[in-house]
Amino acid sequence: MAYRLPPARRTTFVVQRKRTPAGPEPAFIHLAHCSMIEGTPHRIRPDEARAALTDPAVAPCTFCRPDTGLGIDLA
Repeated sequence: MAYRLPPARRTTFVVQRKRTPAGPEPAFIHLAHCSMIEGTPHRIRPDEARAALTDPAVAPCTFCRPDTGLGIDLA
C-alpha cells in the first residue's frame, strides 16, 4: 500500500501590496476569489490573515470583507 500525502489545505485569503512611484500603498487582505484584486497577490493562511489585520498598515477589502469570514468585524 502506497503512502498518500494528506490533501493540501486550501488557502482562502490573499494579501495585495501595490507599489507606486510615491512608495508602497497600504496592503489589503482579500478572499482568494475576490474580483477586486489588483496586481500579483500572495496567498496566506487564515491565521496569517487574522494577524495581518491587526496591523494598522493593512486593511480588509471593503468589497469581499475577509474580516467577517475570519470572525473579526473591522468596519
